[in-house]
Amino acid sequence: MTESLTLDLLDHQVLHALQLDGRVPFARLAGLLGSSEQTVARRYARLREAGVVRVIGMVDPAGLGESSWLVRIQSRPDAVLALGEALARRPDVGWVSVTSGGAEITCVARSRTSAERDELLLARLPRTAQVTGFSAHEIMHRFDHPDSWWPETGRLDDAQVSALLGASVGGGAMSAGARRAGSEAGPPASSGPASTRTGRRTRAVELSAEDELMLAELALDGRTPVARLARATGWTPTRTGRRMEELVRAGALYFDAEVAIHLLGYRTSAMIWLTVAPGELLATGEALAGHDEAVFVAATSGPTNLVVVVAVRETGQLFRYVTDRLGQLPGVRQVEVSPSLRRLKQGTSRLQNGRISV
Repeated sequence: MTESLTLDLLDHQVLHALQLDGRVPFARLAGLLGSSEQTVARRYARLREAGVVRVIGMVDPAGLGESSWLVRIQSRPDAVLALGEALARRPDVGWVSVTSGGAEITCVARSRTSAERDELLLARLPRTAQVTGFSAHEIMHRFDHPDSWWPETGRLDDAQVSALLGASVGGGAMSAGARRAGSEAGPPASSGPASTRTGRRTRAVELSAEDELMLAELALDGRTPVARLARATGWTPTRTGRRMEELVRAGALYFDAEVAIHLLGYRTSAMIWLTVAPGELLATGEALAGHDEAVFVAATSGPTNLVVVVAVRETGQLFRYVTDRLGQLPGVRQVEVSPSLRRLKQGTSRLQNGRISV
């Protein structure tokens, strides 16, 4: 594909649908979009080949009794890219970006065990010569957009969203079952094993050797057919499908459509670190999650307690977002804006020239 890749309305609709349900059957999606199954399948294949989208199955550390950490790493400017690339190669590190004038890296550490977390945060990073300082902030709760983030172009209507979520096994934001459970759970849990995506308490899931084989396949391609997953695990297709759904509902597994939004025209992004009055934290996070500019919102530990990742088309929009939208939220006490200079990893996928590298 060339740099002049052009996406039409159907492309955008397919991408939004995959954000909501990464494993939606093409036949059902075609019916919702008024297209044919073959056309939808071809569009997805084209978008995937072009590095625009990749659907993956992800293990949520919260479902295993662990947590995710947002890490800020200060480095010498001459070493920041090499350090960022090294972090991007690690399977337990995602969302790697160079920010703050080229001397800082932000990333998410998603270790599945306490030992792995300690190895990265307490041993490896402090001993790395290029690191001049770092801080780690536990992600206590993630605020998801009600219908998953998507720009106005190609956004599905309410009826289409409801139809997708009603039969979802695992959506981009969360499964339909988890969505319902989260809406019934009340305020988010702030301690103990809990899903940071839904705010509901869960027991830590124990994974079998067969589970690990299935998860390894889904980490490569979240749309891997159940029949192929069954061959990998040695289970029957029925048992494999049932177990996959059990892991989704337990909060241990979710499906994410990683989209290279730079290719959609959103070339300016920033991490905004907020200090919010404790009594306003929940309301502020929920308000931010509903903003079209916000692609990620989470409550964290540390000197700042709320972080939002913003994606806009140009710097002027970023300025107006900070002054007009953030400035209207009564709970916000302090704001730090860290523009992203280069994103090296999108979720679990490394980026090359702004495109997802599979």
